[in-house]
Amino acid sequence: MLDLGAHHGWFFHCWQDWCPAARIHAFEPFPESFEAMARAYGNDPRVQLNQLGVGDAVGCLSLNVLSESLVSNSFLDPRDETWRRVGYATGAVSRVSVPVTTVDAYVREQGLEQIYLAKIDVQGFEMRVLRGAEQSLPRIDHIFVEAAIFPLYEGAPSFADVFEFLTARGFHLMTMRAWHRGNHALVETDMLFRRNDLAPPGDEQNERYYLEFR
Repeated sequence: MLDLGAHHGWFFHCWQDWCPAARIHAFEPFPESFEAMARAYGNDPRVQLNQLGVGDAVGCLSLNVLSESLVSNSFLDPRDETWRRVGYATGAVSRVSVPVTTVDAYVREQGLEQIYLAKIDVQGFEMRVLRGAEQSLPRIDHIFVEAAIFPLYEGAPSFADVFEFLTARGFHLMTMRAWHRGNHALVETDMLFRRNDLAPPGDEQNERYYLEFR
């Protein structure tokens, strides 16, 4: 399982509760968040922690650090008008340079043959991550991705852009969940996609492909 944008590790911690034998590869570029994750999970042999951002090219990028919303740190500039519209606050914005990889480069380096789930929570950088994962998509069973209805960042894709990209590459949407509402408006959604060529759910010979989303 790939956790792209792991912050303090909450998502993969929940995943481990559901699947204790899972091997986790977690990515978090912001030093303070990575250090908190390392304190909590650095001794867990099931988890490989990577202090890296993820995008469409290997290198370094400037990460915007939002003092009042560290979970919303992004490689993209906040769109101030949208933040005000939905009643969110960024606080002071500073920048830190961080190393960045791609899913394709990492998968090659690690020799990963099969990925059951890729979780993408990258604050407007979704399309960059997906473009950097094109070669790996055929070996990813499920993709769980947060995307915007009202983009909070300059140049961020909408949920429709992400949907069209993945459906054009052999995935279908299984479900959507709304997590954030600002000013009575639906702002973001989490989408779960499944690769089309997997065996149908319920096929006992291919049980590993079945993800029951609760």
